Amino acid sequence: MNRQRILIFILVFVSAFALTGDRAFSQDGEQTLTEDLRRTVHDIRLATRDFRDVDAAIEAGYGVFLDCFTGDGTGDMGQHYVHGDLVGDDVLDPLQPEALVYEPLEDGSLTLVALEYLVFEDQWTAEEPPMLFEREFHLKTDIPETPPVWALHIWLWTHNPNGMFEDYNPTVFCPDAS
Repeated sequence: MNRQRILIFILVFVSAFALTGDRAFSQDGEQTLTEDLRRTVHDIRLATRDFRDVDAAIEAGYGVFLDCFTGDGTGDMGQHYVHGDLVGDDVLDPLQPEALVYEPLEDGSLTLVALEYLVFEDQWTAEEPPMLFEREFHLKTDIPETPPVWALHIWLWTHNPNGMFEDYNPTVFCPDAS
């Protein structure tokens, strides 16, 4: 009977930790995650967990985009894999990100660190910028070989001390960045 109580205590503790785990990713100084947003984050993690294997992402239609994106001293983004069919429309589905962001490791492997939601400026007809996760997208006009695009990152697979929705992450590194 004592073992059952200990097991129940451990299960309750682990469940409580799992339920509050998303809050560790929301420490951006601006907001904490609402209950609805925490559920959405959970659903997105479930929907994208197979993409931790880059081969599964490639099989699903994602392809490498340019080189590993480096920052301006505020960290790097990583290597983007973009799904051409998803980025070419104006649909923003949290469960189907237009881009997956991987950190390249020195041994050549890739670790999924973030997702990016994108819509080309000329595809977005609303007067207000697109929004997901209670956040406005920002317009990026400096991506090489790319027309202006509305963008929003969400760092779900690694912590970003600058904030869950920031572009660059000081803990992500692009080895051999050129």
